[in-house]
Amino acid sequence: MPINKRPLKKSIFLGFSVFFVLLCFILSVLTYTTYTRSLYHSYEERMTDILNYVKNHIDIEDLSTCVETGEESEKYKELMNFMDGIMEDFDIHFLYIIRPIMGDKPGMMNVLSADTKYGREYEPDGYYLGSISYDDYDYEELKRYDTAISSNDGAHITFFKNFSVWGYDYTGLIPLVNSEGEKFAALCVDIEVSELRRNIQTYTVLNIILIAALAILFITFFLLWMNRNITEPISELEKSVVAFAKKSHDQKNPEELEYIPPEIHTHNEVESLSNAVVMMSADMREYVQNIIDAEGKVADMKNKVTHMDMVAYQDALTHVKNKAWYDKTKDRVDEDILSGFAAFGIVMIDLNCLKKINDNYGHERGNDYIFGACHQICIIYDHSPVFRIGGDEFVVLLENKDFENRDTLFAQLKTAFELTSKDESKEPWERYSAACGMAVFDSSSDACMDDVFKKADALMYQDKLESKMGRE
Repeated sequence: MPINKRPLKKSIFLGFSVFFVLLCFILSVLTYTTYTRSLYHSYEERMTDILNYVKNHIDIEDLSTCVETGEESEKYKELMNFMDGIMEDFDIHFLYIIRPIMGDKPGMMNVLSADTKYGREYEPDGYYLGSISYDDYDYEELKRYDTAISSNDGAHITFFKNFSVWGYDYTGLIPLVNSEGEKFAALCVDIEVSELRRNIQTYTVLNIILIAALAILFITFFLLWMNRNITEPISELEKSVVAFAKKSHDQKNPEELEYIPPEIHTHNEVESLSNAVVMMSADMREYVQNIIDAEGKVADMKNKVTHMDMVAYQDALTHVKNKAWYDKTKDRVDEDILSGFAAFGIVMIDLNCLKKINDNYGHERGNDYIFGACHQICIIYDHSPVFRIGGDEFVVLLENKDFENRDTLFAQLKTAFELTSKDESKEPWERYSAACGMAVFDSSSDACMDDVFKKADALMYQDKLESKMGRE
């Protein structure tokens, strides 16, 4: 008896470990994705509020004039102070108004760049109204701003990730449109993506730790319960059964078939299984002697019956059923007809050219011709009994699945014989040809199986006449 190389306890542990690792991974991905989407959405709402709030305090026409003339107005200075206050009050990276220039010499025109009070006083950025930066923005970044402005109608906010010399930011942009419909600048706000990532990573790590801790706790308690109620009792039961199996192997003396049961008190199916094994071993010991005595007799009888069936009901050449079995089958079908449950069809097949093969090539080739044609019939009607009722006559009884598909199968049979009969690459005794007829039982006109057989035989005969006329 081979020893189990993977104990049940180990398999359960590995299975649950893999399951919970996958579960932790899937939940972590879902948590990361959901929280990232949620966090970006919340930042977009926050950026939207800031941009709309600032835009409502902009005198569009005055600012458009300032951009056109390059001179700061009083309202421009008030706007600068207002935006500086926004920078002081809100946790954002940058708040600014710009205008991308995409001409021969691409650059970014500064309209207004908000700053904190400390930045204005001690770390001024050096940007003023109308100043153009040619080095701080690469072409792709300028194009990103220009595309966001041109694709926006001024009533919505465009969001995009932006990597620049000032860092990696998430940018919200809304075009500023003057009374002439010109998009003369864009109001933008930036939030550092690194801050977003820190928040996402912190939240995700905490969730992974929580999920992993719960998984470990669950696996521990589950394995303890499994060990007490299932794996250990099954292991003890296995040892007893294996010992009994080794002792019983090739054992001729029923008195030696003694099973020693383990002590199992789990009050579940494992205990029931152990009790069943005890009862089974007792029954085995009680009846094994009779089985041993009867085994030889049964084997001898089976051999005799098998041999008798083969001799009585099997055609010696083709190994399909013979006329005797056909007559027995006919009795059974006639009983079905009397009971009103009959649904069947009969295919009558008569081989062509058999006499010609026998006369020209000998009876051995004639037998090859009969065997090969029968094999072709059996391939097509592989769910139906095939009978050889004469030297060159075969009958197929169609019932169940083959009866339902009778038209398709009959067409396949006709096609198969037609193709092989015309195949000049084969030997003459391999060019199988046959006349075929199929009839279906009709309760209104058929009283027995012979009635259906006669209809199939008449159709076969008609097919044979038509094939002869075609050859002539």
